[in-house]
Amino acid sequence: MEELQLTLTPSRVDQRNFGVMLSNWRVGQVINALVVDRMPSGNVLLNAGGREFVTPLDLPVQPGTRLQLEVQQVTPQLVLRFLAGSEKTGLQSGAESLSRPTQPGSGLVGTTSLGGGITAANVLSALATQPNLRALVNQSPVLSSLTSALASQVLQSSTLSAGLLSQAVAQSGLFTEANLLAGRSGSLRTNTKTQLIQLQRGIAEIAGNNLGVEVRAALSNLSDLTNAALANLNQQQLISMPQENAGQRWAFNLPLEWAGSITDLAMIIEHDGERDDPEGGEARDEWRVHLNLELPEVGKLQSLVTLSGSNISISFISDSESVRRTLESSFGELRDRMIVSDFRVRELAVRQSIQANQSSDAPGSGFEVRA
Repeated sequence: MEELQLTLTPSRVDQRNFGVMLSNWRVGQVINALVVDRMPSGNVLLNAGGREFVTPLDLPVQPGTRLQLEVQQVTPQLVLRFLAGSEKTGLQSGAESLSRPTQPGSGLVGTTSLGGGITAANVLSALATQPNLRALVNQSPVLSSLTSALASQVLQSSTLSAGLLSQAVAQSGLFTEANLLAGRSGSLRTNTKTQLIQLQRGIAEIAGNNLGVEVRAALSNLSDLTNAALANLNQQQLISMPQENAGQRWAFNLPLEWAGSITDLAMIIEHDGERDDPEGGEARDEWRVHLNLELPEVGKLQSLVTLSGSNISISFISDSESVRRTLESSFGELRDRMIVSDFRVRELAVRQSIQANQSSDAPGSGFEVRA
């Protein structure tokens, strides 16, 4: 059996709380863990005891897999031994990846992926589609109140606007600790991270009650989803931390209602500061916004918006011919609106991915572009 040396992710968890948690762990104790994600470095992100750990070993496990780990050593360094890995929990990955351009500012959406994992949208989707979870929430006023609060974060595609999108980003949970340090505690009650933490606590309180087998199984499933969504959000916060001698990046997921179902709007916003103008003009401030989502009857859709000074480029990737035609037909109106807003349109393009699957094309998908 292989020993796993787990190190705490350098996230928002302070060492004092970490020590309190470890004081409850004993050598020989068996810990249940959930594989949250495989990180770009190849490491595995685990959730155990409500905390996130990274193991540098390349385990043959996928997100959603439950592991049993035995505590071998607590101090001076935490060491756990891999006992067994069970079947996946049935958790479905949210937005599979966030893509970024192969060359900054090129207008091409590349295939370099970032992130993935379980999100608040997965929690809400499971609550809406799994009868055992719906029954559990209906039986518990506490869970009903907490899940309703989380559901209030869902963006409605029919009423989506720039203002609502900006508000959703602010409430995504990405800035929870920053707002707390700045004394903006009023915004904490309505952000996704706070609501996931409250849901986690509510589940823990109910778990102490005398529950039936089916209810306890449903509660365990909801707990796994919530813990994984929190761990994934923590990882996005790490990705979004300022890097020395590098531009700023913010990575996050927003729950979006589309055609009666809940999906993920995965986004990366990048700011590189001033870049030299390739045409020899003054250096310009450059921003890039990457969007990745998968919609019913539409399939996967990626978009990249690059803004450099007043120059703007917008590109899309879709494997659906009908969606590509719809996008192309909207370019005239989109270009006019950009010009009216004092932007210089450098590029409007729509492309097919390298892994296009023509058989999945859905003519007349009902996809509507609103500039």
